[in-house]
Amino acid sequence: MKIFKILLIVGLSGLTVCTSSEALKGVLATNEDIIQLKKDLRNKYIQIGKTRLKKIRDTYGEAVDITDSNKKIVYNYKDLKITFIKKRYWKEWEYDGFHDRAYTDDIDDLRSDLESEELVGDNITFTRIRNDYGEPTESEETDEDGNTSVYYYGNIKMVFENYIVLQSWKGKNMSPSKDNGGLGSIKK
Repeated sequence: MKIFKILLIVGLSGLTVCTSSEALKGVLATNEDIIQLKKDLRNKYIQIGKTRLKKIRDTYGEAVDITDSNKKIVYNYKDLKITFIKKRYWKEWEYDGFHDRAYTDDIDDLRSDLESEELVGDNITFTRIRNDYGEPTESEETDEDGNTSVYYYGNIKMVFENYIVLQSWKGKNMSPSKDNGGLGSIKK
């Protein structure tokens, strides 16, 4: 009974401890966060094509207005609009014995290309696979940046990483001044 109480206390205390990124998730960005975000954009610490949505969300918080579509996500922080593009990059494949083997021309072509290692590289997207080999027979998708989505073509299991990266940004009041935390009123 004493061991059970100790394990219960340790387990409950583990639930109350979280990292700062876990604490920030779902928290709206404050004015100070937005000012810092503008500074970091202006100083090129945040780069188009490199900075991920997860980093923006964890560092600066959520935008008040978020528009999510199939191909992009737009974060609207008052007078700053940031657009992210969604991609899914292929990580790995394997045969899954729990799924039935399917026989179609497209799946046979995919199987042949995978086994002969014709499909290689880091920039193969799910869009390319779907265009070349058709729709998967089953899928387990998630939209979170950095998480993985799984697509099955019969017994072929293909894992793709969700990669949501900065595509563009537009902002007002982006130049330095003493007012508003170093950001002035010049529109860019």
